[in-house]
Amino acid sequence: MHLHNNNTFTTSGFRVSKTDSKIVNSNYAISILVSVLFVLTACNEQQIIFPPVMDAQTRGYCGSCHMAFQPSMLPAASWRLMMKELDDHFKEKVELKPAVNMHITDYLVANAGDSEAAGEAGRIALKGLSQNTNLQRITNTPYFIDEHRFLKNRILDEWVDSVANCTACHVGAWVGDYKE
Repeated sequence: MHLHNNNTFTTSGFRVSKTDSKIVNSNYAISILVSVLFVLTACNEQQIIFPPVMDAQTRGYCGSCHMAFQPSMLPAASWRLMMKELDDHFKEKVELKPAVNMHITDYLVANAGDSEAAGEAGRIALKGLSQNTNLQRITNTPYFIDEHRFLKNRILDEWVDSVANCTACHVGAWVGDYKE
């Protein structure tokens, strides 16, 4: 490196100003920081982001009583059955206009865990389920049971209330992010 008196220096045959040097050094520092963060993130356990509920009607109608669960957490057959049995939806009667029911059913089925739209999250969420399952409780899937094997009834206090109250522990659950 050869210094010049006009705030420039020569390095590897290139003339560089001190200002350019600061930019190069800050870009270098940023790339090192990003690399370190990438390595640290890779060391943590893998977190799956489930595709969030993007349909306004589904989010609005389902979300008016409970969190609108991501369709990728159940197979299409389960969603079809659930939407047919709204007279007894987990001990509640849900009344929807036929057109609304059809719209929500179509959305849930198109984005179900066994659909192409669900991607890797769907494959992981449905691992261990039989192909023709009619399971309607996400909390009874092998994936959920495995992920929550540490839960004991004593944890389910008045604040959490139910294992279906995902947002009590996972603040980003409503957008598909279930990190603790």
